[in-house]
Amino acid sequence: FFAQLIFLWLMSGIPCHAVEGNEINYETLTLRLYYEQKWDSLLLMGEEAIDNGHDYYYMRLRVGEAAFYKQRYVRAARHFEKARAFNSLDDYAIGFLYKSYHYSNQKNEVRLLLGKIPKEQALRIGKADYRPTLYLETGPAFTDHEKKYEENKQTDPGLYSEVYINRNSKYLLAGIAQPIGHRYLVNASAALLNFNKRRVVNISGLDTLSGDYKVSQLEMYLSASAILSKNITISPAFKLIKVNVEVPFTIEDTLIMNLIGPSNELNYYDYAAGGEISYHNPFATLSAGAWFIHIDKQDLTQVTGTLFVKPFGNLNFYSSTSLSWKKSEFESEYLFHQLIGGKIYRKLWGELLYTSGDLSYSTEQNIQVIYNAFDKTSGRAGSRLIFNFNDYLKISLRYQVFFREGTELFYAMDGNPGIYSYNYINQSITGGIIWNLH
Repeated sequence: FFAQLIFLWLMSGIPCHAVEGNEINYETLTLRLYYEQKWDSLLLMGEEAIDNGHDYYYMRLRVGEAAFYKQRYVRAARHFEKARAFNSLDDYAIGFLYKSYHYSNQKNEVRLLLGKIPKEQALRIGKADYRPTLYLETGPAFTDHEKKYEENKQTDPGLYSEVYINRNSKYLLAGIAQPIGHRYLVNASAALLNFNKRRVVNISGLDTLSGDYKVSQLEMYLSASAILSKNITISPAFKLIKVNVEVPFTIEDTLIMNLIGPSNELNYYDYAAGGEISYHNPFATLSAGAWFIHIDKQDLTQVTGTLFVKPFGNLNFYSSTSLSWKKSEFESEYLFHQLIGGKIYRKLWGELLYTSGDLSYSTEQNIQVIYNAFDKTSGRAGSRLIFNFNDYLKISLRYQVFFREGTELFYAMDGNPGIYSYNYINQSITGGIIWNLH
């Protein structure tokens, strides 16, 4: 309180000239620029003053605020850090430093700052960082798979053909991110996915079977994040997926059953485990992750490196570039992912993304997303709009299109089997909300 009284007294008009003789009166000049909110000039003149030895608490505050209001949050944070060196417990400087870390996405610095100051002050300034964050996503997916199959199916006489057709699906995810102290965070979520499919079997001279069925998945996810230092974070993760496959049609004919298999409902589990280690600085985050993945009785390993860059030290423009390598018993493949995002207008942000490579049997976002469908994917493109109501509530709308490959098993009249492929697309629209319970 006493420090703030002094600050208000110093900020009041002091009758002196900006230039006394040949010497610049930096105190008067920067104070006038502060009152006039000429942030560009204040930033330039204030940093010149600091370089010339006029380095003290209130000078750092003014220059820090100038950088903050110009959205140069990394630069602002450096000045507020220096201000704290002069007065380590003043709410005014700590409040701006806290916001500068937040708006430049320096999450480790935020939590470590709260751990350095008295708990009462930390709760007053960073109350939201001790409260849970809830998130929810939901939306449909639709496809032209059936249309593309009809256009590309084998029309020559044959003994047998079989195809699985994707129709549409629904997705719902709910989760919570709960801070524990100032160094740890636990993230838990559950998701329900329902896929509507169709199986078509043609047996020459016997029967043509077509049946709709549903594949449902219940997914449980758990990860923990530990801040080892302001630069290093580790995040182990585990995911379990319960898969249920309904029976598309009931068969009583023994001969047909011998050809296409028994009509039994299937239940099995997919799972994945691993983690990431990340190195952070104010302008970039470099992450490396490795995971073991078990999908439909197949074991795979995936390794991913990701570089997230904020060239201007804020989220007005950013990019994320990932390169993944996945390996199974039979093959290995690389995947490349690029995302570019930034501020569009006021509280509205936008993102564009593209992925090259086969996403089937792969994972992303530290195994929060696992693609356990067997249809190969040659690529993906998408976009997302994010609207920030405030620092605690945001909503999003995401569109993605997946370029997939369908297959048909076909036995020609001479008995030779073949697998024939064709291309189709799958599109999804997902709405989301993130709410920090402050």
